[in-house]
Amino acid sequence: MIEINLLPVRAARKRESLRFQLTMFSLILVFVLIIVAYFSWSSGKREARIDTQLKLVQEDLVRLDKEVGEIDELKQRKAKLEQKLTVIKDLDKGRLRAAYILGELSQRTPEKVWIESLDKSGKDLKIAGVALDNETIANFMDVLGRSKYFTGVELEITEQIDRGGLKLMKFSLHCSTVL
Repeated sequence: MIEINLLPVRAARKRESLRFQLTMFSLILVFVLIIVAYFSWSSGKREARIDTQLKLVQEDLVRLDKEVGEIDELKQRKAKLEQKLTVIKDLDKGRLRAAYILGELSQRTPEKVWIESLDKSGKDLKIAGVALDNETIANFMDVLGRSKYFTGVELEITEQIDRGGLKLMKFSLHCSTVL
């Protein structure tokens, strides 16, 4: 009988199987390294893109902060200007009030009454003057009381004085103005 030694064939198959496994392992390892390198490169590129976007956003933020500061400054200037306009309007109204009050007072003052001083504080008005007699002062108070610009006309003081040989009545009135 003939004997065949199958050991070298088995060893050759084993070697070939081992070589195939090593080749497959190497190919898989190379493939995995390529995939890891691709993801690393991709994430690095994405990180660079995000860094660029972050820098752009930070520059926009700095620019917008400057604009917000300018807007706040403009709002403050606007508020100051509005405040000045309000003061101007109040002064203008006050100027007109004084003109209306003086006009009304000059129309309502009788011929025998001479006004020496006016003192206005807010809506309170103090009138000091000289009249021919007490009846003229009473008529003056009555006329002022019927005016639409004066309310609460009250006599504070009357006293007789001598001016140029005439006996006149010095008076002081207190009233409130509507304006």
